[in-house]
Amino acid sequence: MKYITKNIYHAILTISIILIIDQITKIYISSYELNKTIYELSFFKIKYVLNTGVAFSIVEGINDLLKFIIPFAVLILFILLINYQKNILLKYAFSLQIAGAIGNFIDRLYKPGVIDFIGVGWWPLFNIADSSIVIGLALLILDSIIKIKNDND
Repeated sequence: MKYITKNIYHAILTISIILIIDQITKIYISSYELNKTIYELSFFKIKYVLNTGVAFSIVEGINDLLKFIIPFAVLILFILLINYQKNILLKYAFSLQIAGAIGNFIDRLYKPGVIDFIGVGWWPLFNIADSSIVIGLALLILDSIIKIKNDND
């Protein structure tokens, strides 16, 4: 069985593009003063903060622990990507999750936390990598809904 086919190249391209956008935006944002609001308009704001917890600042202060957990999560996601590469939804779901995990992992390696900067309404600040992970999860849910619907037809 071929583990890496041309289906994987699209996934690698997706991962690369998300990582590049994520890192460029974080480099730009980190040129500002920490905890400073850079832009604000109604319910939208851009503010540079460091998140030492998991998504949306949940469980603060576990940055060092996550440095060890994330590589294993990425490895599992990559194995899933290879196993489900012919399923378009799952291929992109896992690709987006891998890109987001790696993007935030890079921050954790070189900073005391993950750079978050996008604020929408009351929602906690997030970044491109976080968005990528959430969209990937939404695609996983969509794939499950489609499978359930097809099984019931």
